[in-house]
Amino acid sequence: MEYLFDRWGEVQKALAPGALLLFDYDGTLTPIVEKPEFAHLSEDMRDLLTRVSQNYVLGIISGRPLKEVKKLVKLRGIYYSGNHGFEVEGPRVKLVKQEAEQARPILEKICDEPKGKLDRVEGAIVEDKGLTASVHYRLVAKKDLEKLKATFERAVKPYVDLGKIRITHGKKVFEIRPNVDWDKGKAALWLIEIIKPPKGASLVYIGDDRTDEDAFLALKNKNAITILVSNEIKRSNAKYFVKNIDEVKTFIEKLINLGVQIKIKSDESVDSSRRVWNQTWPSRRSNAESDDRHQWGHCLRSFAQETRNRKN
Repeated sequence: MEYLFDRWGEVQKALAPGALLLFDYDGTLTPIVEKPEFAHLSEDMRDLLTRVSQNYVLGIISGRPLKEVKKLVKLRGIYYSGNHGFEVEGPRVKLVKQEAEQARPILEKICDEPKGKLDRVEGAIVEDKGLTASVHYRLVAKKDLEKLKATFERAVKPYVDLGKIRITHGKKVFEIRPNVDWDKGKAALWLIEIIKPPKGASLVYIGDDRTDEDAFLALKNKNAITILVSNEIKRSNAKYFVKNIDEVKTFIEKLINLGVQIKIKSDESVDSSRRVWNQTWPSRRSNAESDDRHQWGHCLRSFAQETRNRKN
């Protein structure tokens, strides 16, 4: 894994308007906060996303419920994926994985059962997200972590043993998901198939959490630009890394400038072609008129010859 801006020369060559940009939300577009409801998108980040979406295809893939991430980002005309890819929505696209929908009653029951037990652990937050659930322990004291883990494992074990759910881990969070072969990586591949980016257009995925590793891995064979957001070097399936959200902003700014430069070059090319057309139009028009006169004269001579033949 290499630092993105050390390899910017090769990265920008692979980028062009029309590229598909997929961003995680928490820890990528907004800082990790103590409680999920505190993670609001800043106005300057929203402005950058608005501007970059003018030249690139933009998508947000989050562990949050779809409705919630749409409300937080507040951009129209882009693609959203919630609950780690179990629900997707965007221009002419809507998907809810039915296997996950069928597991909703089980998740509701799971959330109700451990909630009472986990409430005894100060700082634990149980979040029912409909198609998935999360248990956050960022606010749990270090001395209570073992108690929390043991309580959580006892609560979910029967459902794990029955194959109804699976547990994954994020940053200070246990993720409870339907036991379905689907994740952010498969959601990203599904979006690529639906959107069908222009041939040669790059794929970009940026995320900071373990759940984003599914996408990094899935996109390895797609020549994608995968970027981990992390202030420390660690093992990852991503090809590049940036250190923090400020560097994510820098990356987006560079994309915006690159899009503008390419558009200017494209406009200059069109203007150049128009000038050449205008400069050569008189001679082409003259040649065309000469060709027309020649063809008309040939027709008149043919008609005159045909008339003389009839008379004879």
